[in-house]
Amino acid sequence: MSEPTSPPPPIGTPGWDRELAGIGLDRPDVDAEVDVALESVDLHGQFDAHALDLGEDAESAAVWVLLHQGSPSYGILMYLRMCWSNGDHVLQDWIVRQFAAMLLHGPGPVAESAEYGLWVDYFEMPEASQVFAALASQMPRSQWEGLISGAGPVPWDAKRRVFREAAEVPALHPALARGLVGSFYDVYGQVDAVEAAALVDRITVADEDLREALAEATTQPLRLRTGSAVIVDESDPGWSHQGSFLLRAVVRSPRIRWVGRSELVADGRVYGRLVHWDFPFDASRIAHRTVAAPEPEGRIVLFRVEGAAEHAESLVNRDVEAWPPGLREHLGR
Repeated sequence: MSEPTSPPPPIGTPGWDRELAGIGLDRPDVDAEVDVALESVDLHGQFDAHALDLGEDAESAAVWVLLHQGSPSYGILMYLRMCWSNGDHVLQDWIVRQFAAMLLHGPGPVAESAEYGLWVDYFEMPEASQVFAALASQMPRSQWEGLISGAGPVPWDAKRRVFREAAEVPALHPALARGLVGSFYDVYGQVDAVEAAALVDRITVADEDLREALAEATTQPLRLRTGSAVIVDESDPGWSHQGSFLLRAVVRSPRIRWVGRSELVADGRVYGRLVHWDFPFDASRIAHRTVAAPEPEGRIVLFRVEGAAEHAESLVNRDVEAWPPGLREHLGR
């Protein structure tokens, strides 16, 4: 994905029309399709995006972008996402540029909708790094707020530089705090806990909930209470995770978060690394034995632990900690 460095023009302006021509479209033709779509507007001035059959080509993408300007919603952005998925690199670049325009020029509801759409779709897909980099390159640093606040799922290597630069701009600190919280607590959050801790030390976080969430994530382990363990017969051909076992546990920390490859620590000793949350284990198909223990109250999570199975029995029915990679050593210096 290319990374243009010039800010995009506001959607619907003459500058936008010129960029529209760059993907082979004429504004009058697109407007005509918009008018057809708006014929389905109801008495309350709303239309059902799901009832429109616009296709997934460049013209359809342009129509969705213009419709979103007047009626911002995730429904419209979902269909724009389909155009992105089925488009060539030229169309994909153009669509990403529309998101940059939405974040930069708004209006407010449009920018908020775009921020949500990026977070829930584009930042959780394999191409998230490229999309994030392309957006950052064509948005002035002073206006990165909508970009970084929802960047929790973006791989850390892709957002590291942007987050560091945002820490130098006090006006961006609230958005950066939200982005850092998402990096720890989003379902698909991506974070380097040690580097995140250094950023937290550099910024001012006025919001009490964000401040507490960041303090917990950068100074404390995830606390767990374990139940039973599952030791898989590694000779079973259906098991492809040699050198690991399964552990049932309940989160006891105030907030649930997940950092892959966290160290599993009990009484100061490291027993392995947590590599999978809610592991999809089919007990009816894989040979195994269970080390039974009373199940703690709360939502049971089945973790896959990279570590010696011989330690599984000693880890049942006890309090343990999950430390993000490097954080325990960082705090102990």
